[in-house]
Amino acid sequence: MKVMFYKMMLFISFLTIATTGYSQTANEVLQQMSKQYSRTEPLQYNSNYVLYKTAESKTIEQAYKGIFIKNVANEVYMKIDQTEILNSKTINVKISHSEKAIQIADPVKSYFGSFDIKPLLDLCKIEAIKDFKTYWEITLKAKNYSNLPYSKIVVHISKKYFIEKSIFYYSTAVNFSKDYRSPKSYYPRLEVINTNFNRKAVNNTLFTTKNYFVAVNKNKPVPAERLKNYEVIDQRNSSNK
Repeated sequence: MKVMFYKMMLFISFLTIATTGYSQTANEVLQQMSKQYSRTEPLQYNSNYVLYKTAESKTIEQAYKGIFIKNVANEVYMKIDQTEILNSKTINVKISHSEKAIQIADPVKSYFGSFDIKPLLDLCKIEAIKDFKTYWEITLKAKNYSNLPYSKIVVHISKKYFIEKSIFYYSTAVNFSKDYRSPKSYYPRLEVINTNFNRKAVNNTLFTTKNYFVAVNKNKPVPAERLKNYEVIDQRNSSNK
């Protein structure tokens, strides 16, 4: 159950809406939002991830806190509960403190700039857009052939063009029972709330390889002192080692 929730969070952390093929009103909002996230300036905000058992439930099943930090080079650092992620110009690092494991890979180009996830929107359609006093609400509905685990995604975009809230309604049942002999499956709802947006100078140490490794070369990378007992999983392309 917890592993499933982590996968949800890591995927959702990169949610940014693309800007093509929709009504003029929605298109204008999304274009401005894309520009806001694509600016070559620092960006920081906090996130709260809350999982509910059903679409209407008010009882929290799981909750985690996170932080998103982008520097002027559009490199990204994130922390979600016990997981850290760095995507710099030279390396992609994922650290699971709960599993004491470090995964190292080549940089993911789609993490830079506006974090375009157009493939997701190719599988969704905009069902509605509403203009409230302080934000726009855009509802995305999964297309029948999409195979997405969601039936609907609702996004709140502030008048300053930041994503303040995302609500994911799952079409895939999840077993919430702790007893494998007696499964209890429900269709959950995940809410992600982002707050404290700012463009203040960031801690550049978070984006330096030395913060994570003593050495990164063709051989097995050597973790920094604070991570010395962690397993290293090297998934880099051999030509980049």
